[in-house]
Amino acid sequence: MAIFLIPLILSCAASALTPGATITLDSVIDTPDRTVTYSGTTYEITDIGVYRMDQDIDASVNVTGVRSYQVALINKHETSVWSRTIQRSNGSETLTIPAGTVRTPGAYALAIMRQQEVITGIPVVISVHDLSISSTPRVVAGEVLHVAIDIKKDGVSVAVSETAKVMLSQGSTLFEEIAVPVDTGRYEADIEIPALATGNFSLYCVVVTDRTVLGYPETVGAVSYGTVAVDEPVPEVAPSPAPTHTPTLTSTTSTAPTPAPTASPEPQDAVHGLPAVAVFLALVIAYIAKRR
Repeated sequence: MAIFLIPLILSCAASALTPGATITLDSVIDTPDRTVTYSGTTYEITDIGVYRMDQDIDASVNVTGVRSYQVALINKHETSVWSRTIQRSNGSETLTIPAGTVRTPGAYALAIMRQQEVITGIPVVISVHDLSISSTPRVVAGEVLHVAIDIKKDGVSVAVSETAKVMLSQGSTLFEEIAVPVDTGRYEADIEIPALATGNFSLYCVVVTDRTVLGYPETVGAVSYGTVAVDEPVPEVAPSPAPTHTPTLTSTTSTAPTPAPTASPEPQDAVHGLPAVAVFLALVIAYIAKRR
């Protein structure tokens, strides 16, 4: 039996574009959307299932137009490690793959088959480690998103020999960075967000080995943060231009009667000039204050 989903399950999800057959898992990661054609069949890549080895895998399958079929969990060696045959199905079925069924961490395919033909399937990454990811729920486009990953086993922080990567995806857009170890079991990465990237993005982490299976990195762990909102940058407000007018001084002519001559008359310009200077200074101070 040729399990052609295996090349796809190592980094992302694949499901055949076949009407009437779907698989829904209770723990998934939203991955970049794309389609892949293999052996004449087109598959849509949308998400992957993520579990630890000590977790049950709860799946809901819906098949119409077919009364009997088989659901199987396939490993990278194209061997079934779990299967159920559905007879006289009414369409929807709920299945549970018990924890402990899988003995080796890695990527698997949960497939619906009929007469040895795969109708549809979804990748499932099963990890021996407990992964957690932390970040901020919002970031501004053009800035850096800081991401931290904690890796534990049996409740104890552990270092891994594999590579941890952080992914930020939206539709077919993907930004990724390799996380670097900063402490035992603690990894961090900074993702530079382009200025034009806005909207809601899916943030997740994958752990891959240096081995490849059919040309794809072998994935042995994954965890989802959820959604990160990337906001548009706030436009800068240009400062108000400085006033270009100059203060004007309006003088008033006095019509008071001319005093009688005295022995030593004071110059009239000096007397009337003092209030004029005071008004001018007031206008200049007001103008300077307005410019500030």
